[in-house]
Amino acid sequence: METYWFENPSVGLTRTLFHRIAVPLKPFDSGLEWELQPIDASFVFDWYALGVVNPREIHGLNLCHRNYPDSEASIYIGNAHNPCDVLRLTVAALSSEVVELGCTVEIIFEHEMVARNELFEFTATARWHVVQ
Repeated sequence: METYWFENPSVGLTRTLFHRIAVPLKPFDSGLEWELQPIDASFVFDWYALGVVNPREIHGLNLCHRNYPDSEASIYIGNAHNPCDVLRLTVAALSSEVVELGCTVEIIFEHEMVARNELFEFTATARWHVVQ
């Protein structure tokens, strides 16, 4: 889990504190013939403008797309960028550096015609990292 500053004056975005969460999966067989197996893949949840630098400040939040429509989520499988609809992404602060995530995403495999869309649920523990 990263916190970083970003700005883009050409589109009117002033310096803003964003959050990115990357959740690597254990290597697995995707079942896709054109891909070397097993594959390495990670969910990436990005562009969350939460305005905080301490995990305890986001304890109890649900970072779903309904609550944060400007955020993005995706996973690369089938040599393709597969967007995800984040239905639930709950955060529980376990310490000042560690959070537990509870997630339900719909992976939009049909976007790149990789497979049928699929619902995926997981829990994970993430370490908070501030990028200077």
